[in-house]
Amino acid sequence: MAGPMHIYGVHPVEELLQAAGGSVETVYYDNQAADRLQTVFERAGTHGIACHNVDHQKLDGMAEGGNHQGVVARTIGFEYAALQGIIDACDGADNAGVLVLDGVQDPHNLGAVLRTAAAVGFDGVVIPKDRAAPVTPTVVRTSAGCAFRIPVARVTNIARTLETLKEARWWTVGTRMQDDPAPWDVDLDMKAAIVMGGEHRGMRRLVEETCDLYTSIPLAHGIDSLNVSAAASILAYEAKRQWETGG
Repeated sequence: MAGPMHIYGVHPVEELLQAAGGSVETVYYDNQAADRLQTVFERAGTHGIACHNVDHQKLDGMAEGGNHQGVVARTIGFEYAALQGIIDACDGADNAGVLVLDGVQDPHNLGAVLRTAAAVGFDGVVIPKDRAAPVTPTVVRTSAGCAFRIPVARVTNIARTLETLKEARWWTVGTRMQDDPAPWDVDLDMKAAIVMGGEHRGMRRLVEETCDLYTSIPLAHGIDSLNVSAAASILAYEAKRQWETGG
């Protein structure tokens, strides 16, 4: 578990209290925002969490200048999931999906990917411990609180993690900017670990070599690449389409 964090914004705090209320120590709010915080107050009350009225300037400081919308929750930290827990939760399923991020460094990109993964109904997101963005208040805010709706595993070695997934009968699908089949021409109706590279260098060589299959999103002439969060959305929704239609 990461260290204490201040989660700010109405929807992120609502999601935090809904999904991980036991990790919240205190909720701070500006009385001027109280009318739109009824759900926050109700969920805090369910967990016996105190809500304290403070001035706007104090909230600004806790949110480090972020748009807190009049509410900040102090939490003991973000609880990462165990990779094995994600694997076990999908045991026996015909199809499932995780997004494996090999070095995404922008917290806004990570937040957007977590929101997509939760919206699609994926089973988890995997990030590395080193040279990559962890889950921070900015990530939570960008995800609109969806960081608390999906298991996020933080691992030491992405290539080794792919081997672990393969041993559990997952297929690993690498995404590249090469002449690979389009996502809709790749069979994703299975347990698919979709691997996305970082913003500037793509997948690392060993990670790329560990993948079973490869795909590339077709782009119009003159367009070199997509933002990693946009690419993740395309791939995740294509996987879900195939699960629902059988290919």
